[in-house]
Amino acid sequence: MKAVVIERPHQAAWRDVEPPGVGAEDVLVRSSEAGLCRTDIEMLTGEFTDPRWVQFPLIPGHEWSGTVVDIGRAVQGVRVGDRVVCEGFIACHRCRRCRAGQTQWCENIEALGFTRPGGYAELVSVPERIVHPLPKHVSFDAGVLVEPASVVLNGLQKTAPTPGEAVGVIGVGTLGALAIALLRLYSPSRIVAYGVREEELEFARQLGATEAVRVGARGSSSAQLDGHAAAEPELDLVVETAGATAAVELAAQLCRPGGRALLLGIAGEGRELRLPSDLLVGKDIALIGSIAYPEAVWSRVVGLLSDRVLDLDPIVTHRFPVSEFEEAVRFMDDRRGIVAKIVLEHA
Repeated sequence: MKAVVIERPHQAAWRDVEPPGVGAEDVLVRSSEAGLCRTDIEMLTGEFTDPRWVQFPLIPGHEWSGTVVDIGRAVQGVRVGDRVVCEGFIACHRCRRCRAGQTQWCENIEALGFTRPGGYAELVSVPERIVHPLPKHVSFDAGVLVEPASVVLNGLQKTAPTPGEAVGVIGVGTLGALAIALLRLYSPSRIVAYGVREEELEFARQLGATEAVRVGARGSSSAQLDGHAAAEPELDLVVETAGATAAVELAAQLCRPGGRALLLGIAGEGRELRLPSDLLVGKDIALIGSIAYPEAVWSRVVGLLSDRVLDLDPIVTHRFPVSEFEEAVRFMDDRRGIVAKIVLEHA
């Protein structure tokens, strides 16, 4: 079989690899699509080399979906031919964090696309316990987006949105688009999208944002909105997905007194953040960070798709063959037009 293999930083190849084995409790899945994630790019460029997660050579792809082609002799809940999506994390279910329901912080965790081969391979072998069947009406596109949607939903659950609240989303990439789609389920009075380009603001409106505001950098010390200062607190909840220090500052400024700011973007180490503590204390703001997801949240996202409550298909904006992985990376960095989620398709 073939797979995209990152041999080392700045070197990737679409090449032949040994097909995976299928243990008694394993399911062999033919990957149909895999999402291109910024983390995949950072492994390619050498920006992300944490040895707990990255050991070259590796086969990326933690956002993916496909069809079952073989099962182990002890597998009972999955059949050959099932359309499925597989959780990104493989938890041990034995350690103290797993027993507390925090499977994303498992002390013995493995992760597809990192410590184990992921969906950039034509075939992926996974334990049955992380396999979720997809109903026929749920597309493979939506299956690819279950992983990042679980990241967003886990953060939103921490903030406990209530009906009628005014909410904002900073950034309209994959996470921002998913945040808009998921926030609509909480019946907010307003969803205000903040972005740097008109194309992404129009995309936000198409996804359900009631208002869209262009953000510009004015001066060296603070972010501002085109036309008026950013420090006009009016939002109960602000979700930051842009992964920039200026966006974090803006999120805190936009919160009303007693509001909450959810940080989902990763700005990178060593970047200076100017966020006076008096701003948080004086306005009684809750600043909430979130990354990853427990198994229960993943199951909830699959359930929302299965019940036709959530539609993620419009968030996939571009497609490339998996063999053109590096071209897809160049396209993502070029940011031409609207780029929410790029999927890589197997033939």
